[in-house]
Amino acid sequence: MAEGSKTVTPKQIAEVGVSRLGLPIPMVKLMTIQAIAQALADESLKETFASAAIEWIAERELESECLEMLCCLLVARPDPDLLNRFRQAIRRPSIASDMMLSLAAASALPPAWSGCHSGPAPERMQLDIEELDLCSGTFIPPLFTQELQALQRTFGFPLIRQWSFEYKILNERCHNNSDGHLSYFCGQERENEGQFVARRSHLARSAFLRVLAYAVEQWKMPAHLARHFASLALPSEPIFLKLSPQDPPSWAFSVQRRPATEIADAQAMVSGLLRRIEDEGQRRTMHCSLTVVDTPLIHVDLEVFAIARTHEDVEPQSVINFYQYLVGKFTPLRDKMRAFISPEIESDIARELCFAPIVLPLIGPHLGYLQSDLVVRTPYIPISTRNVFALELVTDLNGAALHLDGEKVGEWFWWLWNWNPTHPKDWLTPIGCHTCLTSAVAEQIAVDAGGPIEQVWKLTIWERKKNYEEWRSRTEFGRVRP
Repeated sequence: MAEGSKTVTPKQIAEVGVSRLGLPIPMVKLMTIQAIAQALADESLKETFASAAIEWIAERELESECLEMLCCLLVARPDPDLLNRFRQAIRRPSIASDMMLSLAAASALPPAWSGCHSGPAPERMQLDIEELDLCSGTFIPPLFTQELQALQRTFGFPLIRQWSFEYKILNERCHNNSDGHLSYFCGQERENEGQFVARRSHLARSAFLRVLAYAVEQWKMPAHLARHFASLALPSEPIFLKLSPQDPPSWAFSVQRRPATEIADAQAMVSGLLRRIEDEGQRRTMHCSLTVVDTPLIHVDLEVFAIARTHEDVEPQSVINFYQYLVGKFTPLRDKMRAFISPEIESDIARELCFAPIVLPLIGPHLGYLQSDLVVRTPYIPISTRNVFALELVTDLNGAALHLDGEKVGEWFWWLWNWNPTHPKDWLTPIGCHTCLTSAVAEQIAVDAGGPIEQVWKLTIWERKKNYEEWRSRTEFGRVRP
C-alpha cells in the first residue's frame, strides 16, 4: 500500500455498490438489486449493506425511485425488524411502495400513502406543455397515458390534467431533473437504441402514483382499482426479480460464434446447431433465441420454436407470427413469488391452426422496465397438457427449473452475450435464452397435442459492406423434423 493511501472500508464499498441503482440502465439496476439482496441475506454483510441501502432510500426525492430499492426486499425477504427500518426510512411513500412492502412481509401493512399528492390542480393553471410531454411517450411508455385516459372515460374525472399538475409540481420541487447525456452509453454507434430509465421517467412515474393517491382520497376511486393501476409503475413484475442472468451454457461458445459463410445453407446450419445443443444438454429444445453470427459486417439472430401435429403445408413464418401474436395475450399463471404455472391452450385455438402450439410467452402484458431485455428477445416455456399437468417454472437466483410433480424435467435460462446497453435499431437485445425439456416429457406434450414434435426456425440476417454503413436485413424460415 502506497504511503498516505487509505484503506477502503466495507461501508464505503456498500455505499458505492448501492449507488449503482442510480444508473439509468435497466440491466445494471437489475443486477445491482440482486447483488444487494444477496448481501442482505448474508449475515456477515447484512448490516453494512442494510445501512447503506436505508440511507440511499431515505435520500430519494421521488416515489418511483424508492421502488427500485424495495425490489431488493422482495428477493431477500428480510426479517420484520429490517423491513420496518426500510419502511420508516421512505420519505416518499406511495400505493406501490405499500404493495411491495406488504408482499415482502407476506401480510397486508397499514397504508402509509395518505396525503401523498399535491391537492387539486388549479383551474386556471396552464398545463399544456406538461401534458404534451407526458403523452408523447418519449420517456414513459404510452400505456400510462392510455390507462389514465380509459379511467378518465370511466369515472369522468380529469386524471390526465391531474397527472400533468403533479408532474409540474415535482419538476419544480426536485433538484437536478435533467436526464443528462444518455448518448454516452451508445459507444461509437451513435444510431444505436436502448431503453433508459432516467430522471424524467421517474418524475412521470411518481406523478402517476400521486394521481392514484389523489383519486382514492378525493374522487373515491376504489383502493383495489388504484392498486391494480399502480402495478404499472413497478420496476418489475415481482416474480421476475429472482431471475438473474446466468453464465452462458457450455455450447454457447461454439454455437454463437459461427462463421458467416455457414448462412449460405441456412437449413443445414440450423439443423446442425440444434443437434449440437440437444446432444450436449441431453434435452429437447422447446424454444431458443440467440445470436449465431456476430462480425462487424454481418449479424445473425436465430429463433427456434417447438410445435406439434403439423400439416405438411404449414408455413414456418405463419407459425412464428402466431407465437409472436401471443405476447401480452397468453402467459403462465403466477404463484406469488414462487413459480410460473403453465396453463393448457384452449383446444379450439389449436383446431383453427395447421399445427398445435406447445410453448407460450413467459412475459405478460406488464413486465416492468428491469426486464426490458426480455421484452425485445421474448422467452417462451412449454404449455401444460392432460398428461403433463401443471408444469411449473420454479425461480431462484441460481436459475429457473421446469418441474412436473415436484421433479425437475427441464430448464429455462438466459445469459448476456457481448452485452451492451444499446444495440443497432431493430436488433434483438444482446442476450440469449433457451428452454429445454427431457425427451420423455417433450414427447408426451407432443402426443397429447396430436404429435409428433418438430421445430420451426427464423434467421434474421443483418448485413453491410463496410463499417458504419446502415445495416440491411433479410429473413429466412424453415422447419427441422424428427
